[in-house]
Amino acid sequence: MSNSLQLSIGYHVRKGSMLDSPDWLAVTQTAAQQDPYVALQDVCICIPRLLERTDKLPATDPSQEAIDELIKDSQALAARGYEWFTNFERDGPRYSRAPVAEMEGFLDICSDIVFDPVFEFHSFGAGICYLIYWMSMLIMQSNTFKLLRQHRQLQPRELFMWDRELSGYADNICRSVPYNCRPSIGYVAKFGSLTPLMVARKYFEAKKAEKELKWCMTVYQSARVPGLYSSPISMEPLKAVQRLAQNSNRYL
Repeated sequence: MSNSLQLSIGYHVRKGSMLDSPDWLAVTQTAAQQDPYVALQDVCICIPRLLERTDKLPATDPSQEAIDELIKDSQALAARGYEWFTNFERDGPRYSRAPVAEMEGFLDICSDIVFDPVFEFHSFGAGICYLIYWMSMLIMQSNTFKLLRQHRQLQPRELFMWDRELSGYADNICRSVPYNCRPSIGYVAKFGSLTPLMVARKYFEAKKAEKELKWCMTVYQSARVPGLYSSPISMEPLKAVQRLAQNSNRYL
């Protein structure tokens, strides 16, 4: 099972895997120094464990020590994510900004001009790295923000900063999607952008951002591969991933 699939399963079922173990990460350490995609995966694969630990906190009266340790570990992993991003953009952003109307065929998919301009990545690989990063940080930091709101007293300025960070991840995901929906880039790009798009959708749904939410749903339903689906495509793509994980576990 690939790291990307294992990562998607981990995000949905909120459970860690053997891929975040020190022994496994030691195997990929050399490759991570050469390949930013591998380095990013090594950061992101640790996020499901934080989600699992969050869910295991007692519903009533969790220990302060457990809460503090979880928040500390979450902040440390976020710092690793920021560091990866800084290294990734050491020579500047790996995209330019372009009017959404210049993205081949996108306005045929969704004519609502909600996100404009959008990102035109320097390469397909760069775009996928950005999408995984923004999706993963949105998932992790949303979880950390929830913990802080429940167990700490946040000041108005802190609330504003958190809102700006989380909104930025969701916004960046949506500005990435048109590039991946161009007919010339192929169907793999569509698959790579639909799960991050649904993570952004959930964020906009929680914020009651109706305009952005509608855009996400329209794009998701329209950016399908012709002839692949015999019934309306699910708005919860990770449910299929969860079923795959459950079926795989039967043979372990």
